Amino acid sequence: MKSTVCIAEDREVCEPALKLLLLSLSRHSSAQTISLFYPPASPAFISWLEKCPQVRLQTDRLKNDYGWNVKPQAIMHLMDQGFDEVIWIDSDIIVTRDMGWILAKLKNDTLVATEHTLSEERDDRNARRARLWNLPVGRTLPFALSSGVVRVTKVHYHLMERWWELLQSKEYQDFQRTEWRQRPVHMLGDQDVLTALLTSKEFSEIPIEILRRGKHILQFDGVYGYTVAERTRNLLGDGPVFVHSGAGKPWSERWQPANGMREYIKQVYLDVSPYTLYALRFKGELGSDTQWMEPHYKLARILRILGLGYPPLIGLPMAIFADLGRIAKYIGKSRQPENDDAP
Repeated sequence: MKSTVCIAEDREVCEPALKLLLLSLSRHSSAQTISLFYPPASPAFISWLEKCPQVRLQTDRLKNDYGWNVKPQAIMHLMDQGFDEVIWIDSDIIVTRDMGWILAKLKNDTLVATEHTLSEERDDRNARRARLWNLPVGRTLPFALSSGVVRVTKVHYHLMERWWELLQSKEYQDFQRTEWRQRPVHMLGDQDVLTALLTSKEFSEIPIEILRRGKHILQFDGVYGYTVAERTRNLLGDGPVFVHSGAGKPWSERWQPANGMREYIKQVYLDVSPYTLYALRFKGELGSDTQWMEPHYKLARILRILGLGYPPLIGLPMAIFADLGRIAKYIGKSRQPENDDAP
């Protein structure tokens, strides 16, 4: 089976993250072909790319541009070029070890996606995303899926076509121009559309392998993004394969004095994020500014020292308080009447 990793990025500001993903793949999965769509690639970046000889760089834009919704288009483009298997990875992810053990056992018809974050939008009770898209329901999932890591094969080509079709619909595109808090749950982003399709009757027979949060992937999504339970699992067993900086982009953060205690806690937690700590392992190879990897607050510096440089331990005291806050918030919401947003 001809396989490739697919990465697409069109924002120069995200180049440090893109480099980190490429470096981590080169270190841990050196035999894996990587197809990179990066139109802003400068001569300096192309020269730097010699560190990653397995990368196939494409600087021409895909015909319908990029943005958040490029995934099915990029995947189909690679399948049309002859690849039988495509593994999409978001550019704000770092790979921490060989991902081959996850992929090797998969059957040809199995699709891989990841568990959603702990955010309020993770719920997909009664396949509500499919129902809101007016799709006949074929199955339910315990939570919405995240498309940060997706593995598909040519068996899923029609699914990619339908995914792309819905992402191009006028209603979806109109909502994408609004602030994300104003969007309905089934149109928040591309992954919500994918969840809707996979729970619909049309695609309910596709086997799904879900990469679990904390075990396979760290979904760092703000103060609730790396829980005590997940840290304990990583301390007692193997660490995650993927580390995703979903909320907060430390490589482009403007590190300024925080405005109030709440903002200070958020900033310190970002300063000790697992993504930043894993990024430190590639500091000497990045070939660009790495000041953002250093602690910017005294508390962050203390937590890094106390944690002995080990990501599950660094930030653990803050994770305890974050978990208590999340539980209290959940209890408060559970006492309120439940509203169903289905049509």
